[in-house]
Amino acid sequence: MSAAEDKDLGKILVTGATGQVGRRLVAALIEQGQAVSVLTRSREAATDLWPQGRVEILEADLTAPSTLGLADLDQIDTLFHLASYSPGAQEPDIYNAPSHWEVTAKGTQNLTARLRQSRVRRIVYLSSIKAMGDQACSLGRPADESTAPQPDTLYGRAKLKAEQAVLELEGINAIKTSVMRLPMVYGIGDAGNIPRMIAAIAAGRFPPWPRIENHRSAVHVDDVIAAAILIARSPKTAGQVYCVTDGGGYSTRWIYEQILCALGKKIPGWTVPLSLLRLAAGAGSAAERLLGRRMPLTSEGLSKLTGDAWLSSDKLRLELGFTPRHSLRGEIPRLTQALRARPSPGPERPRDP
Repeated sequence: MSAAEDKDLGKILVTGATGQVGRRLVAALIEQGQAVSVLTRSREAATDLWPQGRVEILEADLTAPSTLGLADLDQIDTLFHLASYSPGAQEPDIYNAPSHWEVTAKGTQNLTARLRQSRVRRIVYLSSIKAMGDQACSLGRPADESTAPQPDTLYGRAKLKAEQAVLELEGINAIKTSVMRLPMVYGIGDAGNIPRMIAAIAAGRFPPWPRIENHRSAVHVDDVIAAAILIARSPKTAGQVYCVTDGGGYSTRWIYEQILCALGKKIPGWTVPLSLLRLAAGAGSAAERLLGRRMPLTSEGLSKLTGDAWLSSDKLRLELGFTPRHSLRGEIPRLTQALRARPSPGPERPRDP
C-alpha cells in the first residue's frame, strides 16, 4: 500500500450487506479492524449474520426516504453501496422486473439525496456489466470504461441510473465517488451461473456444446472485495469507473470442457448444432410466456451462452496495480468437487455484487 492510500477508511457503511458479496465484504472489513455498520430492511437477517453486536445495524428502506436517518448517515466516512433488487424465483423475466427501477435507481437516488447533507467522504458503488448492455460488450474485443453504455434491460438501465446518481456526488462537500462494473461473479458457493452449469452437466442435462468462440468475463468474489477496498483507499479513483475482471475471456465451450474434465467425464466427439439449440430455445421462450415460469433454455438464455460479455480491467491494473488472485481455470475443479453431490441450484436471477 502506498503512502498516499488511506489505511483507515473511518466508519464504514455497507448497503446490500446481507447479499452474497456484501456479507463477504463486511467480513473482510471486520478482519481488517474497520468499524462497520450495515443498512438493511431486515434487522433480523442482519442479526443472524452478525450476532453479538459485531456490526452496527441501521434499519432502513431505500425506497422510503423518511427511513434514511440523516443522523445515522452523518456518522459515516466511507460507503460501499451494493443494495439492489433481487427477483423472486417465480418471476419469469428477471432482468425486466419492475422493482429494479424502484429499488436500484430510485432507491440510490434517495440515498444520494440524503448523503448530500452528510459528512461522508468516500463512496464506492458496486454496479454490473448489465449497465453497459450486451451490445456494448460484444465488440469482438474487450469493452472498457470508455465504451458508451447501451443497457438493454430494465435491470441494466436501473444500474446505469444508480451509477450516475453516485457519480453526481463527486466533489460535493469534498465527497469522492467511484463505480465498479462487475461481470459474472464466482466463488460464492452454489450461487451463480457456473454452479448451475456444473450441476446440469453432472446430471447429463447440458448438451454437447458447439465450438463457438465467444468471450465472457468473470471475477472471483475475493478479487471483487480486494478491488473495492483498494479503490476506496486510493485518492486516484475519485470520479472514476472501473471494470473489474480476472483478466480472462472465457468461451462457453471452454467452460464446458473444463467442467467435464473436473467431473472425470469424457469430452464428446460430437456437438449439438446451434440451429437445433435455437429451435429449442424458441420453444422454451414460448412456453415461458404461456406458463409464466422459468424454462431451462430460452432465447435469452441461449444468447448469453453463445454471445460475448467481454470486459477489460486494464485501467484498474495500470492505474492501481491491481492483480487478481483467482481465475476460472483454478476455480472450476474446486467448485466441481464441492458441488457435484448437491442438487441443481434454482433459477438464475441477477446477482449484485
